[in-house]
Amino acid sequence: MDELKQVILFHEQELLNNEIRTSHEDLDRLIHKDFLEFGKSGGTWRKEDLMGEEGAGHIDVTIEGFDIRVLTSDTVQAIYQSKNNQTNEKANRCSIWKKEKDQWQMIFHQGTVAR
Repeated sequence: MDELKQVILFHEQELLNNEIRTSHEDLDRLIHKDFLEFGKSGGTWRKEDLMGEEGAGHIDVTIEGFDIRVLTSDTVQAIYQSKNNQTNEKANRCSIWKKEKDQWQMIFHQGTVAR
């Protein structure tokens, strides 16, 4: 499971990289066609919302306390806290990753303001 945890963490970190967040090719590789996000701001996004001119937008965030739970042989839940490096605001995060055709893709994400 340590190897799987490292793979999922790597993909989560990829999605925090501004170069990848603005690349349609990379977003298409990492985000599942049925993706849904409930953001900490209260917004809701689907994959097509991330595929515009600015992609998923620029952020400056780091991951803290990362862990995973294996739900099925091809589905993993990632749980962690994110820290905005500009505001120091923290959020509790949960992602569901699904493996299709030997590629892990995020199918669900939720962020909630941490208190």
